[in-house]
Amino acid sequence: MKANSNDIADYRKQMWVNDETVFDKNAALEINANEEEFLKELAEMFIYGLPEEMSSIKKAVHSRDNNALEKSAHKLKGAVANFGNNTVFKVALSLEMMGKENRLEDVEEAYGALTKETVRLVNALRNFIKSR
Repeated sequence: MKANSNDIADYRKQMWVNDETVFDKNAALEINANEEEFLKELAEMFIYGLPEEMSSIKKAVHSRDNNALEKSAHKLKGAVANFGNNTVFKVALSLEMMGKENRLEDVEEAYGALTKETVRLVNALRNFIKSR
C-alpha cells in the first residue's frame, strides 16, 4: 500500500509531538569520539550560528521558496546531527523534504515545531556546556 500525502503529513505531525529526545549526551559523545570538550565547543558554535540558520529557514517559509527551504533546512540538519538523534534533526529533515518535494501545505506548522524544539535544544546544550 502506497502512502498518500495526508498519511505522510500525519506521520510528520506525530513525529514532532511524540519524540521527546532533545539532546542525548551519550549519543552525542559517541558521535564525537567521546571528546566532551570538543562537543561543548560544537554546542557553542551551534548556538552562536543558530539565529542565522533560523532566519534563513523563516525567510524560505514565509516566501514559500521550496529550494531555499530545502537548502537551509539541510544545513541546519547537518549542524544538529552532531548532537545525536533529536527532535530538531527530525523536524529539519521534514522541512528539507517539504522543500525538496515542493509540498508546503504544512510548512508553517513544521516551522513552529522547529522553533519550539530549537529553544529546547539550546537550553539543553547550555546546561551541558555549563556542566563539569
